[in-house]
Amino acid sequence: MNAPATTITAARPKTLTLDEAIASARAIGEQVLAEAEETERNARHSEALHQRFLQAGFYHLIRPKTWGGYEFTLPEFLRVMREIAKADMATAWCLTLASGHNLQVASYWGERAQRQVFAGDYFAAPMTSAPSGTLTRVDGGFLVDGVHRYASGVPYSTHFSGHAFHDDRPGVVSNFIAPRDTYEILDDWGGTLGLRGSGSNSVKFERAFIPEEFVLEGVSQLTIDPSTQAPGRELHGNAMYGAPGLGFFSLELNTLALGAALALFDEYDAQMTIRKTVSPPFALRSDDTFFQWRYGTARAKLDAAVASMDYAGTLFDQTIAASVSEPYSRASDLRVALIAQESGRLLWEAVEGYLFKSIGSSAVVQGNRSERIWRDLSQWWSHLNTQLADLIATMYTAQHFDEQSASSL
Repeated sequence: MNAPATTITAARPKTLTLDEAIASARAIGEQVLAEAEETERNARHSEALHQRFLQAGFYHLIRPKTWGGYEFTLPEFLRVMREIAKADMATAWCLTLASGHNLQVASYWGERAQRQVFAGDYFAAPMTSAPSGTLTRVDGGFLVDGVHRYASGVPYSTHFSGHAFHDDRPGVVSNFIAPRDTYEILDDWGGTLGLRGSGSNSVKFERAFIPEEFVLEGVSQLTIDPSTQAPGRELHGNAMYGAPGLGFFSLELNTLALGAALALFDEYDAQMTIRKTVSPPFALRSDDTFFQWRYGTARAKLDAAVASMDYAGTLFDQTIAASVSEPYSRASDLRVALIAQESGRLLWEAVEGYLFKSIGSSAVVQGNRSERIWRDLSQWWSHLNTQLADLIATMYTAQHFDEQSASSL
């Protein structure tokens, strides 16, 4: 696949508010929706959309002001991404998982690495968690070898972040970041049930050199300790750049699913006022108690999902703020993830049990928006992140009581 665009056709705004960013997302969403079928066929969104995202400043939303970013909070960033997901979840998945990792890189890598990584016009990098391939130490850095799957957001990436084993240290895994010219993007995406347009291709490294400052030795994005291994907190003067991992991970993916679920509700709403029931007295669905009950129940569940997601974002911000003056609480991070996962369950119940079940077969034929949303959400429901929900509940409880015991000593 081709390298990302290097020519930006128009400058992004020098300043940007949340309201302005949401308005831009809604405006661009019209093109996102119009191109959704093409995006799915091509397994990634178009260069034209990529340019609009750049011009809107979406790759700078969560980037530190130190490096020219707007420094939105994570909940603000995800609120903007939710609007794109309402238009097309796959496009939003590609954009969000590439731009969102500004947060991790600005948090965990040192200033020397950050100066290089953020030197370009924009920064975009998928970050995979499953370790693959090897790191071989050489003078001044490491050689990277291996194939990393599910690199969501890679088509327009400037970098890739992944995990690899050290060839001379059995069992040791390190997180690394690599510039675009060090890896090949494989043409192997698009055959899944859903999220076909998410640009989740594999990347391949062959004896690719990266400098030593690009490797976080012996730690992963989920095991890193933000209280001691996040130089970005001091570098940027913002505790957000010491963000924990699981809460972010769950908020990010479930926010995109929420956007898609809200879009399906809009489709259901439209059907209510134009389609009639199939049995006498052949009333509009909006006047039929069967459909009224499903509509109202789905509405309530989605409203609860939105409220849960927004509260999880608020708790994320509170956890970050509290970590400045008191010990970092892993239990609080797990609680954020737990709430986001519960929001995911609520939205799936609305979609699977009420909206999709009764929207009608003619509304979900191949090529219809409702059909694509169903497939995208089904793909998300099988994702590792949703599978972690039960484990996170157990982890949170154990960690909560461990921290409670420690504080009483």
